[in-house]
Amino acid sequence: MDLEEETKYGDSCDELINNVVSNIFSFDDARRQKMLEVYYFQEAVFISPLLCVRGNYNIKNVFLLWKTLNRTEPQINNVCFDGQTCVVYMTQILRPRLFPWVSLKVPVITTLSFRETDFDSGLWKIYHHEETWTIEGLLESIPLLSRWYDYVLRTMAGRLLVYSGQMLHSANETAQLLNERDLEIEEATKRLAQENASLYRSSSISSSSSESPHTTAMITNGKASFPSEPKAITE
Repeated sequence: MDLEEETKYGDSCDELINNVVSNIFSFDDARRQKMLEVYYFQEAVFISPLLCVRGNYNIKNVFLLWKTLNRTEPQINNVCFDGQTCVVYMTQILRPRLFPWVSLKVPVITTLSFRETDFDSGLWKIYHHEETWTIEGLLESIPLLSRWYDYVLRTMAGRLLVYSGQMLHSANETAQLLNERDLEIEEATKRLAQENASLYRSSSISSSSSESPHTTAMITNGKASFPSEPKAITE
């Protein structure tokens, strides 16, 4: 993107980028070839869901193949440019030349990444061209498949996901409840063990205090004396 050419279009960057985009996707071979030579690096990369090529020559052949297979230029809906990246929202109209009655409209998002050729040169070129489209957009472009996709596949998938979510939620709640019950049982077991230990200590103290007095010494006048043995009775 040359600053001199920007002045040619009234110093409007938006006007310039719109003109570049429309020429890139034009079916006019001369205009498209000029865009490739002027606004693309020689080793630019082109990426799409179906292929990946490098170099202006290969990119030109991709555009030529697309033009050969289709009769209608793509419809550009919106162009957003921030100075380095240009995002193009467009609709590719698939109308094969062999089957002119077939017409499929596929939404496509194209990202053009710019960088400066030299430091502070003011000349920006495209080094990365990427086109993305989704299976959803392709299915919605086919009338019968579109209805089946919207009213059958999506509905069934939604119900399945909702049912799966409910099952997972119930399983999670059950696991949490069981965990809480395990904690309660563990606490109750600990309390019961402590109570049994307290009862055992109390009963031990009671039994030791009620032993026979014959095994204890008596203190009399500061001296310890023990009960005497009973004497045998002799006739």
